Amino acid sequence: MSVPAARSADPQPTPPPELDYNGRKHRRAMDDATLRDMARRIPMALAQTARLAWSVDRRMAITILVCQLLSGLGTAVMLTAVSQAMPLLATTDPRAGLEMAWPALTVAVIAMATGAGMWILADWATRRLNPKIASAADLTMVDLHMRADLCAYDTEGFADRSQAAEIGAMRAVDLADDAKTLTNGFVQLVSAATVLTSLHPLLLAVLLLSVIPRGMGGVIAARIDYRVHDRTLSARNVRGMMRWWLTTAELADELRANTMRSYLHYWYRAMCDRVEGRELEGARPYLLVTLLAASLGGLFTLGMWVSLAALVLAGSMTTALAGSAIIASQTAGRALNSIVRYGAVMFHHGLYLSDYYEFIAEVRSMTTTRGSTQVRAPREIRLEAAAYTYPGKDAPALHPISLTLNRGEVIALVGENGAGKSTLIRLLTGLTTASEGGAVFWDDTDLATADAESVWRHVGLVPQQHGHWPLAARENITLGQPRGHTDERVWDAAERVGMADVLRGLPDQLSTLLARSVWGGHELSGGQWQRLACARAMYREPAVLVLDEPTSEMDARGEHQIFRELRAMAPDRITVVVTHRLDNVRMADRVLVLDHGRIREEGSFDELVAADGSLLAELYELSQDR
Repeated sequence: MSVPAARSADPQPTPPPELDYNGRKHRRAMDDATLRDMARRIPMALAQTARLAWSVDRRMAITILVCQLLSGLGTAVMLTAVSQAMPLLATTDPRAGLEMAWPALTVAVIAMATGAGMWILADWATRRLNPKIASAADLTMVDLHMRADLCAYDTEGFADRSQAAEIGAMRAVDLADDAKTLTNGFVQLVSAATVLTSLHPLLLAVLLLSVIPRGMGGVIAARIDYRVHDRTLSARNVRGMMRWWLTTAELADELRANTMRSYLHYWYRAMCDRVEGRELEGARPYLLVTLLAASLGGLFTLGMWVSLAALVLAGSMTTALAGSAIIASQTAGRALNSIVRYGAVMFHHGLYLSDYYEFIAEVRSMTTTRGSTQVRAPREIRLEAAAYTYPGKDAPALHPISLTLNRGEVIALVGENGAGKSTLIRLLTGLTTASEGGAVFWDDTDLATADAESVWRHVGLVPQQHGHWPLAARENITLGQPRGHTDERVWDAAERVGMADVLRGLPDQLSTLLARSVWGGHELSGGQWQRLACARAMYREPAVLVLDEPTSEMDARGEHQIFRELRAMAPDRITVVVTHRLDNVRMADRVLVLDHGRIREEGSFDELVAADGSLLAELYELSQDR
């Protein structure tokens, strides 16, 4: 039976590109740092960690510090007691020697137990401190982001600095543990070195010779580990993001229906192989460095033993004291290993902790603190040569505009993408203040001098990107309002946007959690979320109601209901609507057509559509040709 010729292999997909986030703030930080840099940075990181710990729980911070000192004292007492007991045990009569040595041995056991107990107590205090540090750092970041003026988000590099600070906040907990171990290593090293010096001054120099190779080897090995980490960081980050996309329900339909599985599995496996390969590449140099450091350390340790033997033969030291010196040197060696290992970690984590403190200081200077004037619900909003230029940009997003909006009016903002509609909304609602000498007034109050929170209490905003808040349906409508609401008002708001029947059909009605990713939670469609956002704004019953593309995901029935409700609510407020569905613009009392940051046309819909050369007429005609 003949064997058919093998089919040619299918062409392999293009492998994923090499990824490297060159813009990372601390890229190659460990590789580029000298030992002097590390020695200078580590005390700074320790001080910053202590400052953070002190700010959240002084009692636990003091407990850790005292326990560290007592643990080191216990080590020193234990080594001293052992050195005193060893000569007594080296007698011809073991029984007599033990009888003479037992007080010192008892002290050694108690000191060792005390040191171990202090370490356990310090570990307990650290575990008590860590959750508080994590919460304090995280809450500070979240609070400042929510209070920062919107112009902060527009400054160059803000997102990068925010990400670096987020890393610092997350690593603050690791720093507390690392700082505890590092300081314990220093305390133990000092204790052991003190005992060795008391036994013979020469032993301290010999100890340094024996532990320096291991210390240098540890630093080099840490650099190798960091280099592998740095070279794979981009791949691991992107792989992590891709893993979420491959396993989330949101993209399951697209992945399957468009037969993406084969390539994406190949891509993900390629990234896994790339990370694995680079980690394996680092194994050989790590082994060589470790072997070399261990060999040199062993050679110098042998030299220390030879020195001890010479001191014994010269009659300058007893054999028993030499044994004590060996025990002390081993204690010092273990302490140094901890110092090297956790010092390298503290150096790198400390960079991000510094970013955290720098970012906190930056954002605190950019929080929304404009004035103290308390404003009331406006009867009119007046712009006088109000303009705005985003930070770092040369051209203004909005050129000087003079305009008056009156209570009872429905104003439609129309314009192509980038015309300045969203910027104008920010000025009207006090989210940003006018630049270049202009001003925005609510009645007679300049918003630049008003308390921002008092302004926003009178605003209801439905932005294009509204939140799908993982809260109960009730809280999704009442969010941002003082407590004390009644469900009757909540149901009324839901009825006005056509969501009442949907909410009644949920398992727990208003108490149903709107988050499908959480057990027991439920999800809404895009149009339903948009209706809920409108209900949230209407529930506020604001004096200034602003809706930016409020019906872009709704069906015709929902869209009609929303605009009918806006018209009914109009007499008691200033209403501003942004929409690209120009048929809806007919319901507005006045239409403002923006073009490149300027008001190009103003009037009623019918007037503008009938005017020669009207941009609104052109856009409307294009919308009818679809």
